[in-house]
Amino acid sequence: MENKEKSIARSLLEIPVTEPETAMVQVTRLGLSITLKEIPYNKLTALRGTEDADLHYMLASCVSPNFKDKAWYQDHMGCPTPVDALKKLLRPGEVRAILRQCDTLNGYGPGAVIALEENPDVLQDMAVGAALEDLEKN
Repeated sequence: MENKEKSIARSLLEIPVTEPETAMVQVTRLGLSITLKEIPYNKLTALRGTEDADLHYMLASCVSPNFKDKAWYQDHMGCPTPVDALKKLLRPGEVRAILRQCDTLNGYGPGAVIALEENPDVLQDMAVGAALEDLEKN
């Protein structure tokens, strides 16, 4: 039992520490490319339950363009906050599509975690089902 625990601890120590993942999406209607990155766990959980949580999640995930730039949201868009400017700029479906990519970066995508006790055929059916569900959303 002790050797198994040492083996598990050793395997954990071998997992490399990586930089946050990034992804690029494009809002086709606007010709706008957006670079997103995964966000830290504590920041993600702090956003839950806040007003306009989806838009705050998107803002926290966005690397570029800088939607928090006052020149953009106040001067150009005429809005008091970046969230208000995003509401004016993007359609609800576009926000949802961007958030699906944010979710994938943060480990909420299909196949991120699988059950190993399942029968291999069941696992394959689950993976295909998750992939189809993801395709239907997009």
